[in-house]
Amino acid sequence: MALPYQASGLGVSRPSDKLTVACIGVGSQGLRVMMDLLRMPEVQVTAVCDVNRQSSDYLDWGPGELRGKVRLLLQDPAWGMSLTGPAAGRDVAKSIVNTFYGKNSGKPNYSGCASYEDFRELLTKERDLDAVVISTPDHWHAVIAIAAMRAGKHVYSQKPMAHTVWEARQMAKVASETRRATQVSIFNSQTPESLRIIQMVQSGEIGHVHRVDIWTTRASAFWKQGLNTPTVADQIPAGLNWDLWLGPAPSRPYNHAYLPFVWRAWFDYGCGAIGDMGQYGLDTIVRALDLGPADQVEASSTELFPDCYPVASRLNYRFPERSGKSSIALHWYDGGIKPERPEGLAIDAQMSVDGEGVIYSGEHGKLLCGFMSQ
Repeated sequence: MALPYQASGLGVSRPSDKLTVACIGVGSQGLRVMMDLLRMPEVQVTAVCDVNRQSSDYLDWGPGELRGKVRLLLQDPAWGMSLTGPAAGRDVAKSIVNTFYGKNSGKPNYSGCASYEDFRELLTKERDLDAVVISTPDHWHAVIAIAAMRAGKHVYSQKPMAHTVWEARQMAKVASETRRATQVSIFNSQTPESLRIIQMVQSGEIGHVHRVDIWTTRASAFWKQGLNTPTVADQIPAGLNWDLWLGPAPSRPYNHAYLPFVWRAWFDYGCGAIGDMGQYGLDTIVRALDLGPADQVEASSTELFPDCYPVASRLNYRFPERSGKSSIALHWYDGGIKPERPEGLAIDAQMSVDGEGVIYSGEHGKLLCGFMSQ
């Protein structure tokens, strides 16, 4: 994370001051980001916000992963002993912040972290706030980011930048008008592996690249897509403000098919596999090949559904010729679809890393690497 003090435009009055940050959206991923912020001595988390008070049904990346990270942060092996599963929400987040700062300041009764259900109340009341970190579902990213920038706050947002292209353009416009610092989280953009792939492509080791194939196991390996819209309403979990969770999306009855985590499968809330993983894989490709906008896009998929993304899809982009460079075809595959195995690749050689990968095809050869350039 590169939010604090790597740009001089963050509007902090003195270099010795701490950057005051509010975390908006403290589900499982928001909690992970918040814990990274707590470890930064130049940052002070002063407020958290989530439409869910607390629950223990969030997603772990592995057995006990989220609870283990909290225990490590707080140096408390007993934390969360009574919880039935991965726990998050504004009450959990507030408790973690206050406990962490209390332990580190020698003030066990520290209570400097405020808690909000509605981000609008947070922006109104937290007048000394420097920046917000947005880790909500995709359909809220632009709404909150624009409101925060207009309130004078800098913005660090989880990917994707927005729910639609129009929203992204509006965000860019407001960022320019308000002169707020903004950043979208793409954690692998400056890894040694990514930089090595960029160097290999740009040095011409495989000649001019004319085609790229990139594939991911999302969504089928992590959440289901290709679902019929629920026709019954489930009981809204205690502590969840469902109407506020829906926000700018159309109103509909609550159903477990939407929460937690699986909201990515639905048009109204998420951006499917490419919105979840595209920026991680495409970031290196775009920088390695200096790509601008595509001038042609075609798509095909498995069976279509009224409100849910299909099980699997293929997207074909064409990037036009520019500055003496030939056009480039980029093919995206998700949900288990893969490109053809390259000719000449040894029979016992792995084509994928955990089922995912990238192939750069140049005039002198091919470059095969993992989805995140590993």
